[in-house]
Parts: sequence; C-alpha cells; structure tokens
Amino acid sequence: MAKVEIFEMLAARKNFYQFLHKLFYAPLDAQTIDSFLQYVDIEGLEELGNGGKLLQEFFHGPINSSVEAAEFTRLFIGPGPMPAPPWESFYTGREQLLFDESMYLVREQYYLAGLKFVKENNEPDDHLLLELEFMIHLITKSLELTEQKQLNDCLEKQRLFLMNHLGRWIGEFAKKLVDCTNSKLYKGAGFLAMDFIINDMESLRELMGGMANVKK
Repeated sequence: MAKVEIFEMLAARKNFYQFLHKLFYAPLDAQTIDSFLQYVDIEGLEELGNGGKLLQEFFHGPINSSVEAAEFTRLFIGPGPMPAPPWESFYTGREQLLFDESMYLVREQYYLAGLKFVKENNEPDDHLLLELEFMIHLITKSLELTEQKQLNDCLEKQRLFLMNHLGRWIGEFAKKLVDCTNSKLYKGAGFLAMDFIINDMESLRELMGGMANVKK
C-alpha cells in the first residue's frame, strides 16, 4: 500500500466522522443542508446501506426544517425523557446512570491525548458528539504524522477507542433511535452511524495490516 493511499483513506474517514458529527450536532438549518447538497455525494449515500438510502431520500425530498428541528429537540434535548440517550455510560454503565465509571474511562482517554472537556463535571464527557470529536482529533493527528511507528500507534489508539468505547454502544443507541422516530433524517443518521463505526473498526485493522508493506 502506498503512503498516498493511506492518507487518502485517513482523509476520507475524517470527512465521514465530520459528516456524522454535523448530523447529530444541531437541527439542520438551510445553510447546512445547502452545504451537504453541494459537497456531499448524495447519490453515493445509497451504497451505504439502509442509513444511506434513508438520508438520500431525505435530501431528495421536500425538507420541512421546522418539523425536523422539533424532532431533534424531542430526541436529544427535551423536555421530557430522551428516547435514545446519546451518552456511553447509559448503555455500558451500571443501571443506565450517567457520570458512571465508563465515563471516567472515556475522560482518561481524552487526558492521555492532552484534551479536557470544557464542561467537565457539569456535563458527561461521553456524549456521542464528544466521542465523534475525539475520533476526528485522532485522525487529524494521524494525518500530520510521517514516521510509520508513530502513525501506527495513533491508528491503534483509534482502533482501541472504537473497540472499548464508541463501537461498544453505538449499535444499541442507533437501534433505540431508529425505533423511536419516523424522521428519515434521524433514522438514516442512526443506521449510518452504526454501520460506519462498526465497519471502521475492521477498516482500521486492514489499514494497519496494509501498512506493513508501505510503499513511498
């Protein structure tokens, strides 16, 4: 595998994590939707399973931003109980408690990377958005590395974070999400996040294996 291929794969992974982050960050406004239509391969989404097909249908159809914004609020803000809580500790901790031991393990990974959540101790560190941001940070760092051992170590950190954290709970979160909404946007986002993150763990293993025969 040539170095240029490795960095193309890393850049593609970063772009996809950024896409997922934007889907869950806030209600999609007209500017963000226009940006997606301009820069995202909407037609190619169909190849990415059920999630991609639903998102393609959403972006092709008439979009009622106010309805989607209300659904985003219901799903991820409240008031009222959230039907699909976006925190790791809800799925991996004891009795579905936030600020549980699993959250502190996530926080430790941030510390090891020299990062600290600005709202630490006020909001849980293991929100879906924060874990996606952490993956984006690690991939960005890997794109800056030129020494193969350092790059391999950074990829291993990504693989372990997916295996021990994000990849452990994204499936259950996604299933809750798609079961509790009729929105093609958020059903699609749930399916797509689950499929991509699970596949990314395997892609990382293959990428690291291919690096054993790196060509300049």
